[in-house]
Amino acid sequence: MGSFNVNIGTEAKSRIAINESLGVFVQKSFGAILLVAGLSTFLYLVYGGVQWIMSGGDKGKLEEAKGKITNGIIGLTIVASAWAVYLLIDYFLGIGLAK
Repeated sequence: MGSFNVNIGTEAKSRIAINESLGVFVQKSFGAILLVAGLSTFLYLVYGGVQWIMSGGDKGKLEEAKGKITNGIIGLTIVASAWAVYLLIDYFLGIGLAK
């Protein structure tokens, strides 16, 4: 039996390379954005806790600290939800971005 070779050409190869590099860019960018968002919301949550401890019984400062803690928890929930949606989209579309 003879061999069968297919030449896809340089244009098709360059398109494949661009698509692969775009996928890596999206993967790394989204991961970095989620990392920064997660860390910043966690630090905001910790800042609210420290503010609560330092309130010294002042009702106004205590309410402000409770608000920061609540917002920090909401922020972490949003970041976790965004990551879950990203993984679902990746799984169902089979893109392979989340490695």
